[in-house]
Amino acid sequence: MYRDETCERQDRRVVRSKRAIVQAFERLLLERPLEEITVSAIAREADVDRKTFYQHYGSIDGLIDAIAAEAVGYVLDAVEEARSAADGGDDERFSMFFSRVNEVVCRDIAVSRRYFESVPTDKLLEHMREPFARGIIERRLLARDVPDAYVECCTSYVLGGLIAAYRSWLLSDRSMPIEEMVSMVGILVEHGAAGFEGSL
Repeated sequence: MYRDETCERQDRRVVRSKRAIVQAFERLLLERPLEEITVSAIAREADVDRKTFYQHYGSIDGLIDAIAAEAVGYVLDAVEEARSAADGGDDERFSMFFSRVNEVVCRDIAVSRRYFESVPTDKLLEHMREPFARGIIERRLLARDVPDAYVECCTSYVLGGLIAAYRSWLLSDRSMPIEEMVSMVGILVEHGAAGFEGSL
């Protein structure tokens, strides 16, 4: 699990129970399809009350939203760090972005593969698009002012391509090294983004 700034301000018991719930969910995801995972099973596996689960996440979709938002925050932290570095140009931002995305995906290949197998592409996109677009807007990560609707559309485009590429890689025999796949996707994203910026 990645650093969650809100966790730093929360009671340690809350942090522990949230971590236990996420870990329990991911263990269950390795054992069975997503549609067979219930709140009761997660609570039992995490050794917490169902009420605790509902207080933290509300639903399994809410749990997946929280996991996605934390991963997105981790990736955007890297982009922000690269941008604030004295020599942090576009190339470095793209490099940091893909490096962090790889860390998230490769942290536990088996769990990532199950997410991509179990959660339909449109649902993965839905869980990730909003926190990405919101994070980009709130952190002012774009070089110029871009209308929010454009940011949301571009985020959908980039994430849709990333999700499709990582899904394809994770569900394949993974004979192509991830660095090669990421480099190819990076070129596609970078040139697409450059073309869009040039048209504004």
